Amino acid sequence: MVKLKNWLWMGLMLLSGTGMAQDDVKTTLRKERAEILNDVNGIQRTYNRTKTVSREAMVQLTTLNRKIEGQERYIISMSRQPGFFNLEETQDNDREISRIKKAIETLRDHYYHPETNTPPAKKEPADEPPPAYTPPPRNYPVLPPQQHTTYPVNSAALTGDFGLYRGQIPYPLDKGTIVQGFGRFKIEGEGPDIVGDNPGCTFSAPVNTPVKAVFEGDVISVSKLGAMFYVVIRHGRYVTAYSNLAGAAVVKGAKVRTGQVIGTVGRDDETGYGKLDFILMLDDKNLDPKTWFLPIPQQ
Repeated sequence: MVKLKNWLWMGLMLLSGTGMAQDDVKTTLRKERAEILNDVNGIQRTYNRTKTVSREAMVQLTTLNRKIEGQERYIISMSRQPGFFNLEETQDNDREISRIKKAIETLRDHYYHPETNTPPAKKEPADEPPPAYTPPPRNYPVLPPQQHTTYPVNSAALTGDFGLYRGQIPYPLDKGTIVQGFGRFKIEGEGPDIVGDNPGCTFSAPVNTPVKAVFEGDVISVSKLGAMFYVVIRHGRYVTAYSNLAGAAVVKGAKVRTGQVIGTVGRDDETGYGKLDFILMLDDKNLDPKTWFLPIPQQ
């Protein structure tokens, strides 16, 4: 009886420790969101005063956006763990992240066409009211011609265990360019260098290019963040995620086959190019997709 009580006590201690660890993670996530929101609000206050978004502020917004997107991907991943987030916590996380991403997106828009701070002209008496203000149209950068790679297509039927097809998985696009690979990266420019970690790989392709499922599976999530869509597909223990979609052609719970169109490439507001972010995970661990794709033939 004494031995049984000791085992029960140890079990309770382990469960208590797990709960404390989860609380620490949640507290860290909330603190990080608060810091990101504080930085965004600082840029917003500067914009309210100057009516411009500087190059330095744009670089900072890019870094903040990467941080909140990284937290978003982590929360989506941990939401699949039983008992980690309850429904109320999940809804609160979604609302806060959406609010921060919307604020960042709005400030980025002003970088392309900042409003003027010209004082209103002296009002003259007139019979007709002044014409309504029409905001200027948004102008994206002119895109130079790009040499898009045509990716190989595997003729074999990819069914069953995803893990058996390493080096044989087709690309999510028929053509495009890999502009950023998996892992550590550094972007140099006029302002401070941007350094971070890419959890997958990033493709550049014409806007509205069809995006295809790389393997058969079940759609476990279709979400909309701002104007862009995010689709997650489970393939047994493996998961693929496709973000920055202009539109989604599937719904949560649907079964998809290899090569089925699940959406279209959306525009990247930072560059004006079409962009697709692709992520591959095994049991919530990010993998380098390049080692799973079919090799590209030498030109």
